[in-house]
Formats: sequence, structure tokens, C-alpha cells
Amino acid sequence: MVHWEAVQTAWRLVFPPDFKAFLAQYGDGLSDLDLSVLVPSTVTPDTCDEPGAPKGGMGFITADARATWMDTKPNDIDAAVGDLVAWGADGSGDLYCWLTQGAPEDWPVVFFSHGDDTWTRFDCGMTQFLCRMLSADGGAKAMQDSALWGAGLHRR
Repeated sequence: MVHWEAVQTAWRLVFPPDFKAFLAQYGDGLSDLDLSVLVPSTVTPDTCDEPGAPKGGMGFITADARATWMDTKPNDIDAAVGDLVAWGADGSGDLYCWLTQGAPEDWPVVFFSHGDDTWTRFDCGMTQFLCRMLSADGGAKAMQDSALWGAGLHRR
């Protein structure tokens, strides 16, 4: 269970309503799929290296995504590194993030392909992105090499 008030205070942002609804329905993963949806806690990218902070959570993965963003310097996506918040990761080292620009319900998804060292922007929210990818919708065609492409969605 996520204590949203404490989490949003720590992160200094409000998480998108579709993300909150997804976590309430599906939890931190997709049945039989290689995607972990990161459950937020009060550990942020700024506090993830403090003694006792758990490794691998949203704060830690976001810090890693931001470092990757700086290393790969995507020049076709207009965003500051601090705008990036990771919401998912898979076993291939791929990262699923938001650009936290504008209203939370309007945050676009940006995807980092570890194999290609490239970032791709999708102008939709997290759940619409997942629906497009899992149903092999052409709106997410850049994802067609992913194991999630056309995999469907099963409630656990």
C-alpha cells in the first residue's frame, strides 16, 4: 500500500492518476511479463544513497535513469534531467520513465532501450503506453522488438 501523501511530499510532485489506479489494480508487476512497475516510496533520487535506503526502488532507479540520460545526452527530447522519473524497468535493463512536465495526467512516457542506448518519447501516459505496447498498437511501433509487444494483459 502506498502512502500517497507522504510519497508525494517526499518527491515534491503528484503522481498521475492512471499510475495510482494501475498500482491499486495490478501492483508492482504484470503477470508473466518481464516488466516491474516501480512502487514509489519516500526514498527519492536525492535520498537513495543515504545509509539504509533500499536499493532498486523508484528513487534508486530514477537516479540511475537520470545518470543514463546524462551519459547518452538525448538531443531530440526537450527536457531537463530533473524532469525524468522512472516508473518501470525490465530484465533487459530498459527503463520506462515520465517527463514530469505539465499536469501529471499529461506526462509523456520516455523509454530507454539499453541495447540501443536510445531514448524514445511517446506522447501518452503510462497506462495508454502499456495498452498500446501490449496490444501491438502502431502508436508504439518503436517498441515492436520488446518482449511486451503484443503480449496482452492478464490480471493476477
